[in-house]
Amino acid sequence: MLPLDEYIKVFFGVLAIMGPFSALPIYVTLTNGKSKQEKNHLARQSSFYAWIVALCSVWLGTSILSFFNISIPAFRVAGGILLLTLAISMINAKVPGAKQTPEELKEAKLSNRDLAMIPFAIPLIMGPGAISTVIVFSHYTSGIGHLLMMSVIVSVLILNIYLSLRAAAFLSEKLGLIGINVISRIMGIILASISIEFMASGLIQLFPGWAG
Repeated sequence: MLPLDEYIKVFFGVLAIMGPFSALPIYVTLTNGKSKQEKNHLARQSSFYAWIVALCSVWLGTSILSFFNISIPAFRVAGGILLLTLAISMINAKVPGAKQTPEELKEAKLSNRDLAMIPFAIPLIMGPGAISTVIVFSHYTSGIGHLLMMSVIVSVLILNIYLSLRAAAFLSEKLGLIGINVISRIMGIILASISIEFMASGLIQLFPGWAG
């Protein structure tokens, strides 16, 4: 296992990409006109699905990479590039394309299907960036204890997202567009730093001579 201060860093690192604030405006838009009971049901179901995806990323992520013969260093570089593009979008107060494109948002508005899995759970809560981040952090060290700690971290964050979605309309009204954008920019800066660290550590492992 890692020292406690390292897990605190991991918590805030995952929070930067899994934070609920970038998803709030989309959630409010797609649930407009629905009853309070329907909104609460969607918040509960989408959070549950996202929690399952997060736990699968923690416990099965490295096995999936091994199946496709993808090394962790290469995945760190690829994940770092993806996170950097997401971070740039967040710094510019834009919804990252990996979370929701305008075309997907339009289709979701017109669709009558259950929105809990798509697009709420995937990709709004657990998009490619969040999945990549969880997998990389889960491989920081070996051992069941580390995976259990990662499971606790993602569970706490999913609970935070669930509570935020339950209060989505209230938070959107109180924070306003400016407040949400400020939080998004701060998280984007943190995410950009994490992405550089991912890429640097991956490149050093791929090319050990660069470490000198």
